[in-house]
Parts: sequence; C-alpha cells; structure tokens
Amino acid sequence: MRRILTSLLPLLVAAPLMGQTMVGVRAGLNRSTISVEDSSDQDARMGMIAGIDVALPLASAVELRVGGAYAQKGSGASEEGFGSFSLQSFSLQMDYFQLSALARMGSPRDGGLSAGVLLGPWAAFNLSCDVSASLDLGEFGSTNVSESCRDDTIAGEVQGTDFGIAAGAGVELAVSEGLRVGLDLVYSIGLAELGGDGGIKNRSLAVQAGVVIPFGG
Repeated sequence: MRRILTSLLPLLVAAPLMGQTMVGVRAGLNRSTISVEDSSDQDARMGMIAGIDVALPLASAVELRVGGAYAQKGSGASEEGFGSFSLQSFSLQMDYFQLSALARMGSPRDGGLSAGVLLGPWAAFNLSCDVSASLDLGEFGSTNVSESCRDDTIAGEVQGTDFGIAAGAGVELAVSEGLRVGLDLVYSIGLAELGGDGGIKNRSLAVQAGVVIPFGG
C-alpha cells in the first residue's frame, strides 16, 4: 500500500495543472454480501454509502478519482435448521471508512452528457462490527444473541482493515455551467479475509447519485 501511495503522489501533485479538477459529493445504496461456500442461503445487507471525491485530470478522457466514503457492509441469513434447533435470523453488520483511487475513462465533459467506466483499488477501515442471531431451541424456547465482532466472539474476530478492487460505470449530465449531476454503479470485491473461519471476504454493489462541481482549471 505504501508503494502504491508513493507512486500516485507525483500524479496527485501534477494532475491539477493539466486541466479542470472536479469535486463530487455522492450518496446512495450499498447492497453487500460476504463470500461463503453456499451463497444461496445468504441475505444481503442493504446499507448506505456516502462520500466525497476529487477527480484529477490525467488526459483528455482519463482522470483519477480519489475519494473517501462511509460504507455499510455485511450479510445475513434466516431459517436454517440444526437438528432440533433452528436459526431464525442472523445478521452481520460492518461499517467502514473507505478510501479509493479509481481511474475514470470515458467521454470528455465538453458536451452536456458524459459517460465513463471506473476501475481501481480501495482500502477500508472498520468503524464498527456487530453480530446478532435469533435461535429457536425447540422445547427450550428461543434466545437472542447480540455482541460486537471486533473482538473474538461467536462470529470470530473481524479484521480491522480491508482492501480490494472496484469496477463500474457512470454518467454525468450538466444542469448549469458550474454544476453537473451524476449516477454511478460500482461493484467492489474484497481481497482481504475478514477472519472467523477464514475465506470470508466482502462483496458489494453500490448505486450512488450526487453532484459534481468544477474547481479551478
């Protein structure tokens, strides 16, 4: 990660000199799951994602979008039997502060409408992690369990950092000389194992809308 940041630093310094910098404020819905062997029994967590980014021009049709966002991720499950016991519901809720550096390649913003594709790495830092479960114990009744999973618990210890690759597409439309509106669809794949039994990784699909404002140039 240090090598990546070191290699990007000259671009971050020089890019504003090459053209107009764009500042975006975006928010939307984040549909997340975790990679498990049998994903058919998994319920997605529908959370929010909101953040701000700065798009630095690298060429006429290429820019580097550097941003930070608050992202809700996780997963859930329901109605799974274990002999005479059954899992009525299970929820894993993780909140992150996420940094990204996405290359945007597409049509220039000279016209009213601009479209492009997004690709690049991201890194996230866990802000909170909670696990809850509701169990039907048959003749013994039912019980509810809820606790933090930032420590070693029934869900295992979830790692404090995550990283991965994101890819997507977006469109922007000029509504005035100094204001554009945008809509993005971005799929993120986590590459870091979250912990627990191992092999569990984050996946999410975000739909974001927002405003994009030119700055300088």
